Amino acid sequence: MNDDLDDLKKTWQQAKQDMESQTQSTEQIIALAKRNMRSTLYFHYGNIAILTITLIALYFFFYHLIYLQEMLSKIGIALMLGGLVLRIAIEVFSVATSLKIDLSDHALKNTDDTLAFYRFRKNIHGPVTIAIVGMYTLGFYLLTPEFSKHLALGWMVLIDSSYVVGAVILIWQIRKGIRREMENLSEILSLKTEMRQER
Repeated sequence: MNDDLDDLKKTWQQAKQDMESQTQSTEQIIALAKRNMRSTLYFHYGNIAILTITLIALYFFFYHLIYLQEMLSKIGIALMLGGLVLRIAIEVFSVATSLKIDLSDHALKNTDDTLAFYRFRKNIHGPVTIAIVGMYTLGFYLLTPEFSKHLALGWMVLIDSSYVVGAVILIWQIRKGIRREMENLSEILSLKTEMRQER
């Protein structure tokens, strides 16, 4: 009888330790997932800050330093500024969406929000980003005809070719950031799956 009681106590103690260990492990996973989501949020905030500064600088340049009068130039300015505004709006929407994703314990049953956000960001980094960069580039080169009336050919060649160099460097930096963000989001999905399995 005593042995049975001891066995029961041992079994109960082991079950209690397993539960405590599982709870601790789940809490660690949640903390790691939250840290990754914070990193993704900082990426969005950084994008918003850089894009906003660029937008303000271009606005000031086009509307306070020089005044371009040709319709082609006005279309170019609208494409450049419009592309930036669109991208800022997407980043703000991404922040709002990611803040709604609940990584806490009761949300472990469902990874739909995280998956939807991951797919949304993947689409943004694909066709949407290409379209925005295309808009911006087209807008930039639409300014060339009017600028060429005021600048020497050598300066125009330098400006137009430096845009290509700048764009290559910028695309390389953007791709690095995108890769980091996709890795973070992928890890968050893995962590949520792991938490579900622990349940």
